[in-house]
Amino acid sequence: MGLYKYVVRVRVWGIFINDKNIFIGVCEDNSLHINLVKGYIDDFFNEFHNYEVLEFVSGEDLLSNYPNNIDLLFLDIQMNGLNGMDVARRIREFDNNVEIIFTTSVLDYVCEGYEVNAYRYMLKPIEYNIFKNNMGKCIENIIKKKNDFLTINDKSKLIKIKFDDILYIETSKRQLIIHTINGHEIIKMSIRKLEKLLNKDFFRCHNSFIVNLEKINKIDVSDIYINNATIPISKHRRKQLKARLIEVLGDKLC
Repeated sequence: MGLYKYVVRVRVWGIFINDKNIFIGVCEDNSLHINLVKGYIDDFFNEFHNYEVLEFVSGEDLLSNYPNNIDLLFLDIQMNGLNGMDVARRIREFDNNVEIIFTTSVLDYVCEGYEVNAYRYMLKPIEYNIFKNNMGKCIENIIKKKNDFLTINDKSKLIKIKFDDILYIETSKRQLIIHTINGHEIIKMSIRKLEKLLNKDFFRCHNSFIVNLEKINKIDVSDIYINNATIPISKHRRKQLKARLIEVLGDKLC
């Protein structure tokens, strides 16, 4: 596993980033493709930002040496041993935050990418202009998540939660339970009032539930599945939910 680092400053898609590193993983069993992606990453950041790139030569290598803080993962699907989709499924068992961009020569796994909340697919051979466009959007999204919080004054305490840490919200008696990747918070507030404080990644799928669209693992006719939770969908909200999912998650294939 290799590591190299550059320390500089960047303006990415209108967002200035100074001291926070971006941690990027490249998992690929073809050394030529690893070097191509690394070269594209260098060209994208050019002289401007704190970033680290870690190389993994197989899915097994990645899982055995998974970094503590990784923001973005370029993951080849067709690898010897574990394929990229199976690796992504295992990663989602313990890391819901990393953005995954699949690199692939085939379209066979596109539908399965929704299950692991893939940020994008990039088809090989990857052209730099396509890489640059998707990299810019992804880095912008990562930086926004690092700095985007829900802040609530609940009587004697101030609650501050990253939007990206929220899985879903439910009503319980006269309280709200905010389920996060680290546990939950209980507050006294109406679901209607809280709904107005959330960003566009959230959708009220039921009178008693709000879900983070980015955290959905699976959907069927009547339910949404996030981690181990099953969340009902109101019949009259299904059409709107589909439209919002297309809006938030639809532009996956490049």
